[in-house]
Amino acid sequence: MNSDLNEIRFEIDDTHTLAQAIQDATSAGKNKNQLADSSNQTIHIILKDGVHAGLEHERIFYNLANPLIIESESNNADSCFLKSENCEAFHKDTENRAVITFGENCTNVTLRGFTIENTHIKTMDDANLGNQAEAICFHNQKGFLYCENMKFISRQDTIHVKGFSHFKNCYVAGDVDFIWGYNDTSLFENCHIHTIKDNRGSDRPAYVLQSRSLNSRPGFLFQNCTFTADDRGKNAKIYIGRSQGTGKKDSVDRWDSIALINCTVSEEYDEALWTDEDGTRAVYPEKGSALCGWREFGTKIQHKDGTISEYDTSKQEKHGYTMTENDLSQLQKEIETTKSKHF
Repeated sequence: MNSDLNEIRFEIDDTHTLAQAIQDATSAGKNKNQLADSSNQTIHIILKDGVHAGLEHERIFYNLANPLIIESESNNADSCFLKSENCEAFHKDTENRAVITFGENCTNVTLRGFTIENTHIKTMDDANLGNQAEAICFHNQKGFLYCENMKFISRQDTIHVKGFSHFKNCYVAGDVDFIWGYNDTSLFENCHIHTIKDNRGSDRPAYVLQSRSLNSRPGFLFQNCTFTADDRGKNAKIYIGRSQGTGKKDSVDRWDSIALINCTVSEEYDEALWTDEDGTRAVYPEKGSALCGWREFGTKIQHKDGTISEYDTSKQEKHGYTMTENDLSQLQKEIETTKSKHF
């Protein structure tokens, strides 16, 4: 550990784990003799390239107000890995079942240039509520999460976010609701979103997103992103999003707010994009708009032969909305306002 007036720095190798570094930082944060300003001094963790083990069947937990930076020495997610298994079957509730969780006291977290993988393999039916296995949980409505050149890999519920987050040039893989949360605004820029095969066999449905966003807020925004998928069997339906089913006009959260902006979607995805699962889940807002709900603009479809075509918006599910140029301008202004305040 190296300390100065601006930051405490840890270098992580075979002899010092990430979990130990965060524990050391937490201890330092409680010791005024080690921190010049316990709330402002940045904690900076540098991961040596290679595979780093997480806490098996446990979470790594960071919950200090100090700004946190975790990055690899190479800034290459294919050279640096944090891996472990955790899931709902081991620990109940979202904040307890991830590889790494950032708690309610966090203010500013930056992750750069490495892979976080929850290695859990599904062994039961999804209805049994044991397969949820986040790679990362940002359990904080007021702080800010920034991720660049990262990879997040799991199966169900890979990324859970609250509050404000920005993912840039990242890769996210999973199969069911693998991006979700009670967020205000989460911007994904130039990211690759990939739906993987189900380890239990073919023909099971898959869903990238389940938004439970705050009332009237923009929710999950995908700008210039690419959505691809493995072959999950000829009878498998793959959707960009589905509803949790309990959002209402006056509910604090659980709004179905997802936007695709100039994204490319591979033809493995259902052309409806969204699903209310044959009317079994209520969708709110009932129709998308510029700032809320299920909406898209400029979507393109990538075919198996490599050609790309414009999305046929008439195929969009009834709750979805195709934005106009004016709608897009309104949404972009909201994004810029949010960026200036939080990003």
